[in-house]
Amino acid sequence: MNRRAAIACVLVSALIAAGATAGERPRAAAAPAHPAATRAQLDALRGQEQHQTAEVQQLKTRVDSLESRSKDAGQALEERDRRIAELQRQLAAMQGE
Repeated sequence: MNRRAAIACVLVSALIAAGATAGERPRAAAAPAHPAATRAQLDALRGQEQHQTAEVQQLKTRVDSLESRSKDAGQALEERDRRIAELQRQLAAMQGE
């Protein structure tokens, strides 16, 4: 009989403990531990995002500028090559006369 009483006490204790923990809300899930620290981290991340967005925009602008200058330089080289070819034809014609 002592054995039954001991088992009953263990079961009752386990049920009481389970009921007590089930009724409690986890505090960490309800609210952050340090809202000021979380806000500061969020503000810092937003600042980094803005800085990186501005940097990306500057890099895009620079790439566009470099591509434009490269295109202009390529066109200038083609024009110079055409002019050189024309002068070579004129020289060959003059030497052939």
